[in-house]
Amino acid sequence: MSVVDDTSVRLRRLADLEEIRTLKALYCRWIDTGYESAGDDATRFAELFAVDGVWAVSAEPVSGREAIRARASSSRRFRLHLVANPIIELDGDRATGVWHALVPSTASDGQAVWLAGTYDDSFVRTDDGWRFARVTFHAAFRTPYEDGWGKTRFV
Repeated sequence: MSVVDDTSVRLRRLADLEEIRTLKALYCRWIDTGYESAGDDATRFAELFAVDGVWAVSAEPVSGREAIRARASSSRRFRLHLVANPIIELDGDRATGVWHALVPSTASDGQAVWLAGTYDDSFVRTDDGWRFARVTFHAAFRTPYEDGWGKTRFV
């Protein structure tokens, strides 16, 4: 491989990694709700997924953009995603990523809760750029704000 070819491969890799990081940031932006600068846009959120993408963040995963949009728009409670520590693995037109997440939020009963865990994502390159093929969330804890995870790990 020539130096030019090697440079092209490395630049493509860096561009892919940055596009995937931006995709995850937009995921957080468009799903957050309940505060003045929240993105709160279920349509834009659903467009981050491949046409047949799967959103598996609750007991009942949904697939397809319309089902994802409908699920995302079903809750207007406070939600603020903070994600960190991305580990992204590229494999041609596919990729995987893992993020740690902390999500202060409001439960359906109005209780303030802390939610934390990991996102395990798979990505696919489409004609429109990188999109989520599947987003899966694994909870480490979901606890009342007042108790914290030391006292009550799951509610």
